[in-house]
Amino acid sequence: MRFSRDRRGQSVVIGTVILFGFLILALSLYQVQVVPQQNGQTEFEHFEEVRNDLVELRAGILQAGSTDRPQYQTVRLGASYSSRLFAINPPDPAGTIRTTESYPITIAYASNGTVIETVPTRFLQYRPGYNELDQSPTWYDASVLYADARDEGGGIAVIEDQELVSEGGEVRIVALQNEFRRSGTGRVTLEFRPAEGVTETLPEDNLTVTVPTRLSEDDWETETDLPTDSDVYDGVSDDANGDGVYNLTLNTTEDDLTVDTVGVQEAPEEPVQNADGAVGGSGGGSDGDDGSGSNDPQVNRFDVTDQSGKQARFDVTWEVSDGGNNLDTVTVELIDQSGTVENDVTTDVSGGTASATDRVSEEGNPNDQTYTIRLTVTDTDGNRTTVTRDVTYSG
Repeated sequence: MRFSRDRRGQSVVIGTVILFGFLILALSLYQVQVVPQQNGQTEFEHFEEVRNDLVELRAGILQAGSTDRPQYQTVRLGASYSSRLFAINPPDPAGTIRTTESYPITIAYASNGTVIETVPTRFLQYRPGYNELDQSPTWYDASVLYADARDEGGGIAVIEDQELVSEGGEVRIVALQNEFRRSGTGRVTLEFRPAEGVTETLPEDNLTVTVPTRLSEDDWETETDLPTDSDVYDGVSDDANGDGVYNLTLNTTEDDLTVDTVGVQEAPEEPVQNADGAVGGSGGGSDGDDGSGSNDPQVNRFDVTDQSGKQARFDVTWEVSDGGNNLDTVTVELIDQSGTVENDVTTDVSGGTASATDRVSEEGNPNDQTYTIRLTVTDTDGNRTTVTRDVTYSG
C-alpha cells in the first residue's frame, strides 16, 4: 500500500509563522521607536510643569522673606508614564530636590572690611531623572532661577532673573537655610518659614555685602540683568576653593540693605554677630589696635556640620584672613550650657589666609544639650576676632 504525502497544511503553517514574525517585528519597532518618543513627550510635559512649580517656589521664597509670612509651595518631583498593554516602560523617572551645604553671607564695613554679621545661606537644586531627555539640573541661587548644563559642556539658561539689586540701587537678600532633601515621583510640599529683623541692628555706614553664588563673573555680567555698571556692583571673586562657589560683592548702606532669612520646613538660624564689628562703632576694634578694626583678622567662612552619633560631635569648617598677612592661631571651642569648654582645637596658621575643618566633641550622651561653638582667630600683633554659633545635640 502506498501513502501519498499530504501538503495541504503547509501553507497555513508558513503563513502563520510569517504573520507572527511580522507581529514580533512590529512590536519590536514600537518598543524601540514609538515608546521612547511617547515617554519623551511625557517627560517634556513634566519638564514644563516642574519648571512652573520651581518658578512658584522661587516666588514663595522671596515672598516669605518680604512679607514675614510662611509660604507653601508644591513640586511634582517625577514623571509618570502611560500604562501599556503590549509594550514595556522603564521605571517612572524620579526627581530630587535638595538644599546644598551652607555658605556664609558676610556684611562688613566698607572702610576696613571688618565683618559685622554673618548669615548662612544655601543653594536649592532640582535634578530630574529622565530616561529620554537631558538631565540638566535647575538651581535657585541668590534669587536667580536657572537651568545649568555646564557639566554637560553647555552653559546656563536663566528662567527667572535676579532680584538682588533693584533699579534704584537697593540691595535685598533672602538667605535660604536648613537642610532638606526629597526624592521620588510624587508631589512634595515645601514650607518656607521666615525670620524678622535680621538687619535691624546694622550701623549707619557704608557696607560691603558678600554673597555666595555658583554663577561666575561672566554669568552675572552676561546672563543676568544685574546692574554691573553701577557703583553697587563690586565684582565676583574667583573660585578659590575649587568647589564651584564664587563670592559676589555688593556695595551698599544700612538704609539700602535688607537681609531676610527663610528656613525650609523649620525656622531659620540666627545671624552670627562679630563682637569686634559691634554696632555703633566705625568698624569695631580689638585689644592692641587703634579701634578702627583695620588690623583685625577676618572670618570669611564659619560652617558647622552635625556629625553626632553616640556623642555630641561637630565638624567646623573655617576660612580666615588677615590684611596684615600675619595670621597666628585659630581656636575652635565647644562650650556647654554651663559655660564649660568641653573640647577645643587650636591650629597654628600663618600668612594672609588659612582654612581647615576641625572636629570638636563631648563624650557621653547629653540629650537636648545646646552648645556654643566659638571660633577665635588671632594674628601676631595680638589682634583677635571671635564669632560664635549655637548648636543643639538631641541624641
